Amino acid sequence: MQTLKNSYSSGLLFFLTFITMLASQYFMFYDAVHSRKFFYTAGYIAIVLALFSARKIIASRQNGIPTLGILILALTFLIWLSVFKQKGSFDDVYNAYDTSGRILLLLALLVFIFSNIKLPRYPLLLDGIFIAGGLLVNLYAAWQYHVSATERVDLGFDRATIAAYIITVIDIFMVYAVLNRHGWVRYILFAATIALTYSVLIFTGTRSALLSYPILCLLLAFTHPKVNKQHLLKMLLCLAGLLIIAGYLLKKPIEQRISSLTHDLYAIQVNNNNLTSVGSRIVMFQVGLDTGMTAPWGESVESRSREIEAAVQHDPALQGALTFIDVHLHNEIIENFSLRGIFGVLALLFMHASLLWCAWKQRNPVLMVITLSLMTYGMSDVIFFSREASIAYAIGILSAIILFKREDEAPVASGIT
Repeated sequence: MQTLKNSYSSGLLFFLTFITMLASQYFMFYDAVHSRKFFYTAGYIAIVLALFSARKIIASRQNGIPTLGILILALTFLIWLSVFKQKGSFDDVYNAYDTSGRILLLLALLVFIFSNIKLPRYPLLLDGIFIAGGLLVNLYAAWQYHVSATERVDLGFDRATIAAYIITVIDIFMVYAVLNRHGWVRYILFAATIALTYSVLIFTGTRSALLSYPILCLLLAFTHPKVNKQHLLKMLLCLAGLLIIAGYLLKKPIEQRISSLTHDLYAIQVNNNNLTSVGSRIVMFQVGLDTGMTAPWGESVESRSREIEAAVQHDPALQGALTFIDVHLHNEIIENFSLRGIFGVLALLFMHASLLWCAWKQRNPVLMVITLSLMTYGMSDVIFFSREASIAYAIGILSAIILFKREDEAPVASGIT
């Protein structure tokens, strides 16, 4: 009896650390500094708690493959830094990858720990947090759009795209929680939730989110274990109608992003001008691939910068790449290849594959959709360059794994004595 009490107390303490990390994600938009502190503190406390049950946790080894995938990517970042980091004008780039590498390392430890302990289950509480937190963030973003003079909502981050990525993670869990409801209420709430969340993503003006988010939500609905597939067609018709209405009401920001895209494409095709958002991404892909081929085992940011500058001198059409030479190359694979070489690319792809494998094994639609969003956004940006985006995806991946963890696979860790 005492063992059961100790086990429950241990699981409750772990659950409280998880709830703290989850809550920190929603307050990131209001106070990013303190929300990060709550995330780190809760994560470190979970690791300390795990030390009391280390033998049983290590002996279980559940979810070892996704843990290994995340760990390898983290070590790739940190080892690259130890070899190539230099003091100079690119300190911000090195510091960004140092932070992201440490976040990934923390995530790997947390995934392994929470996969091998038994947590108390409070599904209604979690659904309530997902829905209430999601509404709070989306309504705040909508409010900021209507009271702010800016064309794109950034929620206080340095870029509107970062806000879109974090909102996507939050919204995926809100949609999942809505689909957990019963009867036709879930389908009505689903359509209304998509209309609200998609409208907010329109406010951020992030094209990759506008194109991928509806598809991700449909995948989540089709793979959700509680959704009656026969009702999906009617739900989709209702959703399509709401999206059309939302598109009409929000046609101004949509037209602005379409006009921007059209202008970029025209500048590329007619004027051979790559000094645009789309044009810069195209030439960054090209120069990143070339520099990666030059140094397939990795190189410093300074070395890559010199190679890009030399390439631009040789071919002025590549000048668009200089715009972001002191940041990143706006493609996760190309960025890894140009700095960390072949091993960096393999580590990134292995992490993606390990998470998708875990999602398939657990029949985990949330983890699948979170991973696909990470891969999709990584085609036009570098998620693991931003501290806030890295934390948001770390919390999202951990939450998805915890939600669908089969309790018969995870032994009860010994109590804390």
